[in-house]
Amino acid sequence: MKQMSIRLGPVYSCLASADNLKGLNLARLPSTYKLRYHQAQTWQKFTNSDAEVIFDTALTGDGKSLAGQLPMLADGKYALLLYPTNELIKDQVKQVERYIHDFGLSSTYQTLYSEAITDEIEKNGGISRSSIIMRWLTNRTYILSNPDLFHLMSSYNYGSNQDKREFVYQIPEQFDYFIFDEFHIFGPPQVISVMNILNYHRIAYPNRKLKYVFLSATPTRLFKRLLDNAGFQIQEIKGVYSPAPHSDYTEEPIVRPVSLHLHSLGDRGAYAWAEEHLEELIDFYRANRRAKGVFIVNSVATAKRLIAYYKGELEEKQGIRVEENTGLTSPKARNDAMNDPNVQFIIATSTVDVGVDFSINLLIFESYNAGTFIQRLGRLGRHEGWDEYRAYALLPDWIVDRFAAHFTDGSEVERVRFLETIRMQDEFAAAKDGEAISIVKPIFQPDQEYKRYATCWGGLQTAQIIVSTEDWKIGKQGQQGLSRALRTQYNKTYNIKTVNDWISGQVKRYRAMTMDEDEKLILTELNSFRGRSPLDCGIYDRTDQHFKRYDLFFLLANTDFHPLSEAKFKEMVEDRHENFEKYRSRELGLYIYLESYGEERENFILESGYSFRKKLNQVHVYDSFMIQDSRILASHLDNTVNDKLAELPLVCLVVEGKPTSFKQQQGLHSLFPVYRVRDDDGIERSIVLGLDALLAHSLVFWKRTKDDEDEMFIL
Repeated sequence: MKQMSIRLGPVYSCLASADNLKGLNLARLPSTYKLRYHQAQTWQKFTNSDAEVIFDTALTGDGKSLAGQLPMLADGKYALLLYPTNELIKDQVKQVERYIHDFGLSSTYQTLYSEAITDEIEKNGGISRSSIIMRWLTNRTYILSNPDLFHLMSSYNYGSNQDKREFVYQIPEQFDYFIFDEFHIFGPPQVISVMNILNYHRIAYPNRKLKYVFLSATPTRLFKRLLDNAGFQIQEIKGVYSPAPHSDYTEEPIVRPVSLHLHSLGDRGAYAWAEEHLEELIDFYRANRRAKGVFIVNSVATAKRLIAYYKGELEEKQGIRVEENTGLTSPKARNDAMNDPNVQFIIATSTVDVGVDFSINLLIFESYNAGTFIQRLGRLGRHEGWDEYRAYALLPDWIVDRFAAHFTDGSEVERVRFLETIRMQDEFAAAKDGEAISIVKPIFQPDQEYKRYATCWGGLQTAQIIVSTEDWKIGKQGQQGLSRALRTQYNKTYNIKTVNDWISGQVKRYRAMTMDEDEKLILTELNSFRGRSPLDCGIYDRTDQHFKRYDLFFLLANTDFHPLSEAKFKEMVEDRHENFEKYRSRELGLYIYLESYGEERENFILESGYSFRKKLNQVHVYDSFMIQDSRILASHLDNTVNDKLAELPLVCLVVEGKPTSFKQQQGLHSLFPVYRVRDDDGIERSIVLGLDALLAHSLVFWKRTKDDEDEMFIL
C-alpha cells in the first residue's frame, strides 16, 4: 500500500471594501454581517449590471449561499432556489430560516420536491399534485426545490395540458431570479435542459429581465459555449484568498489546516482499509474525545458493510456512536446521523457530496475524479472547535503516484495552489531537484466531456420545447411569432454553421420519433432531466425494518432477497400506516423482502433473445431480458424477477468488449454503469441503459462494424 502525507494550510477570504459595496442596499444588511469580496461582487453584478447569468465560483465554505440570496434578502426579490439533492434542500432550510431571522423579514418559504408534495396530499387528501405546486408557487416568497422539477414544469413536461401551460407561464411570472446551487455536478443532458429553459424565458418573456445565479465550481466548457452562442451576458465571480491572516481578510479562516493522508487501495477496497486502520481510528478518538467524523464511500454496498463493521468495533466496543446516510438509509436514520449531537461517526455515500454542511474534524473518503476529491475534501475544516483536522483520501495506486509527482511527502502546501493542481487537466514539462526535465501528468484523468452529445441528442431535447409551444392544446396561445423566434434563438445557441436552420431538422426528427412506440420511450428518457428509473423495486429492508425503493441491479449484486407480491407488499406498508405510493415499483412492478447485505459483490449477466450483431453502437429499445448466472436468483422458488424484467422495455446501447475495457477506452469513470450482456448469438458484450446509453452513444455513434454497413445510424 502506497502512502504519503501533505499538510494543507488555512485559507482566509478577502473582505469587501467600501468601493465594492457602493450602490448596494446596505440598510437591510444585519450589522454583524461583514460581506466578503465575492459576495459583494455577486450582489453588485446582479443589481448594477446587465449580467443575466452570474457564476460565483468561490471556495467551498466561503458563503456562496449568502452571495446568491442577498438580492432576495436585502432587495425583496422573489427567488426559486434549486438544489441537486433533496438532502441538500433539507439542509439549506436551516440556513434560509437563519437568514430570514437575521434580516428581520416576515417572508415565507416552501420546500418543493416529490416527498413534500406527497406528504401534503396525505394531510389534505383529494387534492392533485399540480394544485399543490401551483398554490405553493403563488403564495410563497421563496421556493426551495430541485432542478428536476424545475425542468419538468418549465418545459411542458408536468401535469395535464392545462397544468403544463400554467407552469410554463407562472414560473417566470412569479420569480425574479433563479439560484442553481452545485450545478457543476451535472452533465450535458442537464446543461442542455436548463439552457432550453433560459432561452425560452428570454424569447417568451423579454420584458421580465430574469437573472440566473449559479453557485458552483467553474462552469463546464459546454455550458459557457452555449451561453455565449445564445447571447447571454455572463459574469464569473471568484473569491480572493490568503494563506495567512491579514487586516482586509476574515478574522478566522474559512478552512482550517488539515493533515491529508493519501492511501492507495487494494483489491478489497475501502473495507480492507477499515480493517487495517481500525486501531489508528480508535487512537484518534481517544486523543480527541469530542471528535466527529465522516467516512464517504462510492458504493452503497460498501457503506452497508462498513456500517455493520464499525457498529461492532467502534460503537459496541468503544462507545463511539455510528450512524449512516446513504441512498438506502431510512429518513429517521438520516436525520439521526445529521442532527443528533451524540453521533460521532457517519458512514455516507454521494448523498452528502454536494453542499451538506458537516461539523467534523475527521474525514475518510474514496474518490474517482477531481470533482469528487475536491467536493469531499471540502467537507472538512469548516468549523472551529478542534485542535486537529485529519483527512484520509483512499485512491488507486496510480493517483497516489501522481500526487507524489506534484507534491513532496510531508510538505505543507497552500490550499488554493493545491486545489488548482487538482483541477489541472493538461500535462506539462518540469524538472525536480536538479533532475532532467520530465513530463508531469494531471493527478486525475480529465472528465469525459461528451462533446458530441449536443448534436447527437441535445437538439431533440430542444425540439421538444418547440413542438410543445406549437401544440395548440398546451402552447402559449396568441403569439404565432413565438415559435419562429424560438427557432432562431436555438439555432444561435447550437451554432451549427454547416446546416441552415438546424433546429427545424431536429423538430422534424422529433415529430417522426413520436410516431414510433420505441422511439417515444427514447424521447421520454431525454425529457426526464436525469433519466428514468425503470428498474426501481419496492423494498422491505429487514436489516432496519423500513420501506424504500432501489435499483434491481444493485440488489442483485449486493444483497440477499426474495420477491413479494404487490398485494402483500402493499398490505405490509399500510399496516405501518405509510403511503404505498412512496414505495411503488412503477415500471418494473417488482417488490422484494431484503434479508441482508452481502459481504462480496455477486456476479450476474444479462441475457437477451435478440441478436445485436447489426445493432452495435446504436440506441435501441429492447425487452425480453433475463438475469443469468445469479446465485441470488438460483435460490428463489419462482421466476418472478426474470418474468417482470422480461416484460420491461429498456433504452439500450450495446457495444463490443467487456465493461471495464469499454470504460477505459472511452475515458469514463469507474462508476459509470456498464453491464455484461449475452445475446442470441451467444456473444458477450457490454450494455448501457437509459440516459447513460444516450451519453455513451455520443462517444461511439460514428463506429461501424463489418456486419452493420446497411444499418441507419441515429445522429
